[in-house]
Amino acid sequence: MNEQVKINLNDSEFTEIRKLVFENTGISLAASKKELVKRRFTPRIKELGLNSFDAYVHYVKANHDQEISDFCNAITTNLTSFFRENHHYEFLEREAIPTLMKRNQQQGRKLRIWSSGCSSGQEAYCLAITIREFNSGLDRWDVKILATDLDEKCLSTARSGTYPVEAFEKVPKQLISKYFDETQELTKYKNTSRYQAIADLRQLITFNKLNLMTSQWPMKGEFDVIFCRNVFIYFDRETQHDLLLRYAALQAPGSYLCLGHSESIADPSAIGYKLIGKTTYIRV
Repeated sequence: MNEQVKINLNDSEFTEIRKLVFENTGISLAASKKELVKRRFTPRIKELGLNSFDAYVHYVKANHDQEISDFCNAITTNLTSFFRENHHYEFLEREAIPTLMKRNQQQGRKLRIWSSGCSSGQEAYCLAITIREFNSGLDRWDVKILATDLDEKCLSTARSGTYPVEAFEKVPKQLISKYFDETQELTKYKNTSRYQAIADLRQLITFNKLNLMTSQWPMKGEFDVIFCRNVFIYFDRETQHDLLLRYAALQAPGSYLCLGHSESIADPSAIGYKLIGKTTYIRV
């Protein structure tokens, strides 16, 4: 198909796309997001050789199992960086980890953390670094970090643990040298330096695809810490409430929940949480 062909998005097509997005991701797109939808989906429509959003809607419905991953990837935003909103990692090192270690000392020495909406993995690796920096003796503990996301492309990057040098501008040099190996990637024009997380970090983390909207999550055990940052901003209030209840069901009293900088729980006590710091909650 000619790449110059212009694909328009009318109101009825936009309505159908919004319905599909909500049904498959739980993301509630505002009416003001029409241009964003057009920008995100047009490349995929052209790639498939289609000529309209209407044709794409029919294609998604007819080929749901094959197309839904690309459909979801097109609309999700994956903005992340190392040690973004650093106050949460400082809280973990200063208060949460020592408290949890004391609590779990007699309970199998287990520590379970979930990075929900992990994007390309930086958050999960920062969690692993924070744990290692707190106490290298944790290698005698059963520590596991689950990191989940909807976007397969992001998960592929996360599993490799390899990122461009520019991504580490705000990471202290001593942490880079301690937890990452420098590698060279041959591009068309030159060798490019990249950093890969060391095996010790990668082994702490399991990256899995998960749509938070599925009726049943595969995880059954309790989590001591859940990071769900900059995820709720895409959901309406009802969906947020339902997700919070599901998170609460996976946490024992004394466990922690961290949300994004612009997110909050309207009535934490009704969900089973208490606000104890900046976008930081404890299960009660």
